[in-house]
This record gives sequence, C-alpha cells and structure tokens, in this order.
Amino acid sequence: MKKTNKIYQNYDISLLALIRWVNSEYEENVAKKTTKNKILNQRAVRSVLKILSMNTGISQNDLAREVHLKGSTISIALTKMENEELIKRVESDSDKRKVNVFLTAKGYDLMKETDALVESVEEEMLVGLSESEKYELKSTLRKILLNC
Repeated sequence: MKKTNKIYQNYDISLLALIRWVNSEYEENVAKKTTKNKILNQRAVRSVLKILSMNTGISQNDLAREVHLKGSTISIALTKMENEELIKRVESDSDKRKVNVFLTAKGYDLMKETDALVESVEEEMLVGLSESEKYELKSTLRKILLNC
C-alpha cells in the first residue's frame, strides 16, 4: 500500500477533509485489488450489493435512498448489474409503479468476494490501530452519520 501525501500529517486540516482523503485512498486500494470483477471498481455497485445482501427485495427507490444515489445513477448501476446477472428487478404485485430489486445467486457470490476484498483493504489501512481504537473510530463515525 502506498504512503499518502505527507501534507495530511503535517498541517492542520478539517476532520471531514481527512475523512474524504481516507475514502479516496480506500477507493484507490479497492480498485488496485479488484482483478477479475472490474464491476466492483464502482462504489455504487459495491453499495448496492451490500444493501441487497441485507435486504433483498427492497424497492428501487428505497435502494437509491439507502446508497445515497440519484434515481438515474442507481438505474444505470442496476442495469449494469442486471446485465451481469447480479440482480433481478421485479414489478411489485401490490403497486405496479414500484420495482423491487433482488440479489441473484451470482450476486450473492460476488457479495462474498466483495466482503473479502473490503476486509483485505480495511486490514491494510487500519494497521497500527488497536481493536479498541477501531471500535472507537467506528462509533465516532456512526455518531457523525446520525447528524447528517
């Protein structure tokens, strides 16, 4: 893993700028480790896989809200995923205007690969942090999210 620009170690920068920088490093490291399934390079795809693995059958609109994407962006991601046979979109029986999204067996398999990939990148990025520091960091970030 490459060492980041020292500017973030030597100067006082905002906490949110630092979080954004960490996220950029994370995305770059995921892209480097993604070898056979390049579709995983897309954050939207990884987010959709994660949400659907926990809540398959969610409506497309609810899914868009959960992954913080616009309707058109989620639609493009879902079309790519549908073409790869990772998801299936099904019109709701109760409301014909509503489309529910389901993870396929192939999608579940890719989700397992995604979890392993994310775990690997996370391990590398969090080297040097104790378990209690990781817990505190996660807890603090969740508190920040509650304010959003």
